[in-house]
Amino acid sequence: MKKSTKWVLWILGFMLGAIFINFFMNLFSFAYALITVLLLALMGWGFVVKLKNDVRQYEDHYRRESHSEINDIERYTR
Repeated sequence: MKKSTKWVLWILGFMLGAIFINFFMNLFSFAYALITVLLLALMGWGFVVKLKNDVRQYEDHYRRESHSEINDIERYTR
């Protein structure tokens, strides 16, 4: 397992544990605040992953289009 993945899992575990403990101790506002922070972090992570995927998809499309033009020219001139 990657080192960064291990740290993310530890932080996620501590966050879930803190949420559970705060609900158990009737500190509902703090527990809901932690849930909000957790949801915002997951949404941000999802946005970054989608952005990376869009960039990679654009680069692949550009690479395919540039190679197809070269192949078309080579086929035409033969």
